Amino acid sequence: MTEQEQAQAFISRWQGVSATELATAQSFAIELCELLGVERPHPSPEQRYEFERPISFQHGDGSTSPGRIDLYRAGCFVWESKKLRPAS
Repeated sequence: MTEQEQAQAFISRWQGVSATELATAQSFAIELCELLGVERPHPSPEQRYEFERPISFQHGDGSTSPGRIDLYRAGCFVWESKKLRPAS
């Protein structure tokens, strides 16, 4: 399959997916990495490239609350997945 065909197959597979963000985000990211030919997220003691990285939100009143980043790669990006809502 050519790169063009692989890209089109990826688009076709994910276009119109209506499942929740929680159900699809990690699969989408892994398949996108495979399509692009880049390293996939993986667990490691250093926690430099992983799904669901724990963080602490700092609030204006000085309090904190726990949270998670959908996908994190140190020094590169933070990825937050959101499900698109159909236009009304």
